[in-house]
Amino acid sequence: MMHDQPTSYDVIAYPSYTHPQTHPDRLAVIGLLFGLEPAPVSRCRVLELGCGNGSNLIPMACGLPESEFVGIDLATQPVAQGQQAIRELGLQNVTLLHGSVTEFDASQGKFDYLLAHGLFSWVPAPVREQVLSLCRKHLAPHGIAFISYNALPGSHLRTMLREMMLFHVRGLAAPEERVRQTEAFIKFLANAQDSKDEYRQWIKAELTHILGHEKGHLFHDELAEISDPYYFTQFIQQAEPHGLKYLGEADFFEMFDYGFNDATRETLKQLGQNRLLREQYLDFLKCRRFRQTLLCLADAPAGSEPTPQKIAGFFIASSAKCSGGENNLQPGVTVAYLTAKGARCATDFPLGKAALSLLSAREPLPLPFDELRQRAVAHLAAAGISVSNEDQTPEKFSAFLLELYSAGVVEFRTVAPKIAHAVSARPVVSPLTRRQVQHGDFVTSQFHVAVKIEDEIGRCLLTSLDGTLDHGELLEKIWQLLKSKKALVVQDNDEAAARLKVKADLENNLKKLAQMGLLVG
Repeated sequence: MMHDQPTSYDVIAYPSYTHPQTHPDRLAVIGLLFGLEPAPVSRCRVLELGCGNGSNLIPMACGLPESEFVGIDLATQPVAQGQQAIRELGLQNVTLLHGSVTEFDASQGKFDYLLAHGLFSWVPAPVREQVLSLCRKHLAPHGIAFISYNALPGSHLRTMLREMMLFHVRGLAAPEERVRQTEAFIKFLANAQDSKDEYRQWIKAELTHILGHEKGHLFHDELAEISDPYYFTQFIQQAEPHGLKYLGEADFFEMFDYGFNDATRETLKQLGQNRLLREQYLDFLKCRRFRQTLLCLADAPAGSEPTPQKIAGFFIASSAKCSGGENNLQPGVTVAYLTAKGARCATDFPLGKAALSLLSAREPLPLPFDELRQRAVAHLAAAGISVSNEDQTPEKFSAFLLELYSAGVVEFRTVAPKIAHAVSARPVVSPLTRRQVQHGDFVTSQFHVAVKIEDEIGRCLLTSLDGTLDHGELLEKIWQLLKSKKALVVQDNDEAAARLKVKADLENNLKKLAQMGLLVG
């Protein structure tokens, strides 16, 4: 399966990060909601097509040591980099293969979760067919495939700009020169858009967004030789002959019509006479440009509607906070909530308001469903508010949480990440995090989220958190670093006050690391 010919990904590296929407726990939640019984994520097999340097798979392998992970990619250098990381971390449950997906070894067996992120729209038609064929051959009976692709109608807009860029660099062969000329051309177009008409406002915003891309994104996405978009129904029509069917979207809230007025939602109900049509019309309404679709085998027992009963087995988390005024728990009083990512909801359900209050105080840690429900009842009782037997049933609480999940206000998990409940006397981050911060600007949290580390102080702190240093020793290390960089701020020669300030900053940073899920338990 070896290929010695270098690919464009060997010439210009594609930026590699973790993708939380591809984590098997996310896929398992959605599979369970729609009636599947996927393998427990603590003991599962995962295959990633187009794995790059393993930035997505390796953190999964670290967090799920009893599961098995296999990745394959055609680019030589990224795979070699990932294999080096695996050796240094001493991981035995992840393998990166160098080769083409068209030659994937059938003896690898069945996988519970199959990932193809950022691949489908950028490969020739025979490779796309092979991706779908691999799903059919290698998915376990209740397995789930994640496939992302450029979607229409939104990609029509990006295609217009892509064609302009490709025209500008026609005849240029050197990758670095193509990127340099494209960046200059985008700036030329963006700076020319001073008029207030809708077209120029849109194109300036779009070009400004593209300018924020790293060189690898620009070269492999905007300037890619192939970048084919699909209507959702076209993608499903390609998948069905391979014995696959639609399960859902990796971002559950994308399947819902929140944000539209009642008249629009009613018309959508009439137009979307079945689930597939509804999804297509939703894409029209949202002008969707990118999809992250989940497929399962055609004979798998997946339903078309989520089942709230499954939520009783989940862990629940939320960053939602009262968006204004007091968090009034009294019945009949509507309170609005807003998450860190901008999702919002409003409710007058006392048990629900109490649950959101508890989750906000506990962020980022999740709570098991039953514990959350019982704590919410106790929280209301402590405030002198009684809850009827009907309002505290698991069924009603599940239905409420499903509404919040479909709005993106809460998160569901099948397992709780191994994160620290509080900053310990000798704080610890994972060996993976310490290695990542030595090799790049991003580290991976226990929630499988990429976190950017932008300064040398943060880098020094993370590399020091191996559990051997207490807070005083960490303070001394940071103090000496600041001193060596001539970055200490000592006013009126008051070194004691300056040290107190550095200590306070250290404690705040440790708390932030805990909130981001970087400190391990």
